[in-house]
Amino acid sequence: MTARNPAAALNPQISLAVCPYSIQLRPGCLWAVLPALLCRAAAYGRTLRVDFLAGIGLNVALVPAAMSLPMEIRPASLPKRMARVMIRGVGLLWGIVGCLGEYFVRRLVGRLSQQTRIEVLHRWSRRTLPRMGIAIEAAGPPIAAGLIASNHLSYLDILVYSAIAPCAFVSKLEVRSWPGVGWIATLAGTIYLDRSRRSQTHSIQPEIQSALSGGLRLFLFPEGTSSDCSRVFPFHSSLFQPAVDLQAPVSAAHIAYTIPDGDSRTEACYWGTMRLFPHLINLLGKHSVTATVNFSQNIFRFTDRKQAARQMQQEVERLRNVGVEAAP
Repeated sequence: MTARNPAAALNPQISLAVCPYSIQLRPGCLWAVLPALLCRAAAYGRTLRVDFLAGIGLNVALVPAAMSLPMEIRPASLPKRMARVMIRGVGLLWGIVGCLGEYFVRRLVGRLSQQTRIEVLHRWSRRTLPRMGIAIEAAGPPIAAGLIASNHLSYLDILVYSAIAPCAFVSKLEVRSWPGVGWIATLAGTIYLDRSRRSQTHSIQPEIQSALSGGLRLFLFPEGTSSDCSRVFPFHSSLFQPAVDLQAPVSAAHIAYTIPDGDSRTEACYWGTMRLFPHLINLLGKHSVTATVNFSQNIFRFTDRKQAARQMQQEVERLRNVGVEAAP
């Protein structure tokens, strides 16, 4: 008689109402009051991992806990995680409303300069990130003015860099439609790039040139997309042309995230077909998030945009490797 694995009888792709990211499901536990499907899974006495956000549309496979990635901190219980989401969500909302409110009040008084806009975002980013459970570790100061090329991982990048120092951004067009972050980024004067229109790379060059000639610190995400931090994608050379024309200083930065009770590649980094709201709720429920930023102390001036793109990509990759070597 062939032995059957009782877990195989379960549908490998399920949606649950609301369940912690990692729960110990055993017979007779408190979770027996959950829906019948959970009770059935618990009856097998196996430890299963289910997505915390399955109830709002994420379908995930049940995976034995032994196959899960090692974590520094055991995932918290459902009540604690939900409490974190509510408290930190209120902190995020407070920051967004406060930042938008200051913009509008200052606008009633008079026209806002670009420098004033980025200083408002700087102040509110510094106030808001701790309330979201996000800490920053920065190595080296950024250059005072000029272009800073960086890798791009998440909607958090703009808030993190802005919290470190007042700065403007060149970012992908999708950011503008993100609730909260997109609104304040737009009011701060972010320059948006539509990746689907190659001609727009040239049309935004006057805006980049204006920001650089005005003495601003301008962060550029020349990959044109976000990633999971496993690599640095090739840089678009045309975005460096304004810095070449002005002979503006160019430097580099690298950003990475760590989550002690999760996987930063999928739970802090935001890329591919991920959906913003489920991703953000899951992030707010984590124990903590640390953003690690390495600033290059090398300053470059270029006469060729393709050379600038190649060399700055190498510089960002160098900073990434420094961070990897420094990690325990």
